[in-house]
Amino acid sequence: MRSIRANLVLWLAAALALGTVALLAATYFFARAQLDRVFDEELRQVARAVHLREDWREQGTTIRVAREDFVYAVRAYDGKGRVFFETLLPAHPFEAPRSFAAGFTEVESYGEAWRVYTHVTPEGVVQVAQPEVSRVLVARELALQMSIPVLLFIPLVVALVVGVLSRGLAPLTETSGRVRDRDAARLDPLPLEGVPRELAPLVEQINALLARLGASIEMQRNFFADAAHELRSPIAALALQVQLAARAPEGQARAAAFDELRQGIERASRLVQQLLDLARLEPGQQSEPHAPLDVAEIARSVVGSFAAQAEALGIDLGADAPGPAVVTGAASELRSLIANLVDNALRYAPRESQVTVSVREDPAGVDIAVVDAGPGIPADERERVFLRFHRLPGDQTRGSGLGLPIARAIVQRHRGSIALADARPGVEPPGLAVRVRLDR
Repeated sequence: MRSIRANLVLWLAAALALGTVALLAATYFFARAQLDRVFDEELRQVARAVHLREDWREQGTTIRVAREDFVYAVRAYDGKGRVFFETLLPAHPFEAPRSFAAGFTEVESYGEAWRVYTHVTPEGVVQVAQPEVSRVLVARELALQMSIPVLLFIPLVVALVVGVLSRGLAPLTETSGRVRDRDAARLDPLPLEGVPRELAPLVEQINALLARLGASIEMQRNFFADAAHELRSPIAALALQVQLAARAPEGQARAAAFDELRQGIERASRLVQQLLDLARLEPGQQSEPHAPLDVAEIARSVVGSFAAQAEALGIDLGADAPGPAVVTGAASELRSLIANLVDNALRYAPRESQVTVSVREDPAGVDIAVVDAGPGIPADERERVFLRFHRLPGDQTRGSGLGLPIARAIVQRHRGSIALADARPGVEPPGLAVRVRLDR
């Protein structure tokens, strides 16, 4: 990969090459135009310099052989076309019809283009012609001579620009080196002292990126530490339950021990699954393709899957989702969202109470609400419960503190919003209403 300086020098060289070609072409055409005017004036002067004498008319045709460096063909004739003066150019033979109209014309003689000026006087007509090739050669030579200083000046310009670029891009090179020295162990911000004003916004954005990266790495470290801590307790409990099951006598005691072991395995399995779900929802992780989905249908399906668990807990679980309510999203993630909210509600709802999942659609999006009659969440804790592994003080309910963080991550992934509120303000217990908004 080429450096910025190499790219700039390359573009500069290309621009200079194109400019030089354009300059040479412009110089040539300009020189040709100027020479045409000069040579045309010379044609006039030569034609006017020829003096038509009376004695020429009485004598026969006079032919004079011009010198080799003479490039004009001169011919004089009377009103009847009788030639009485003509030059002969051995290198450029000229023969063209006689003209009695004054002015410039372009003619062809022996396959060669000529510029002809016809001078008409009462005494007779004088024609002076010049081959076009002589003009072209002079114009090329003049254009080349005019372009030599430019061609010699180009290397100086390139050297000067390279030096200026090297000096001007030095802060960028220095900043690039500082960025290259950064790694996961060194995420301190780049210094802004001495940074050019044009480069300062880029350095500020890099510092912001380093800050976000540092926060993300710190969050991952905390996540792994918390995950290890949370997994240690279930694993230790499973080991203890295995020992108790092995030592339990036959019959009801052993059955109870194995039932405890089964429940412990289920809790550990759910914790591991939640950790995997949360890891898949990390920023930057690829999501499954989004497609139009009926959220009402998903809600009814989730409620059906929790029906047996709700019945065992003595809770009336229902879905108020007549549908359809269509949004664009990931089916598995939206299902996980509703499942985590329902699971949390069932954990805290008292027996003989209700848990309701409602879905409503409007032109702008879909609202999802999961309402229970549990103890609710105090207002000052409603933001902290979205932190991983955070549990309310004194909460003895079995859980890992990952349900709401997973729900928020899914909602944010779908560019929605989630809010907590009392389901029954002023009533004890107030219950909890989790409201999710998904825009189309």
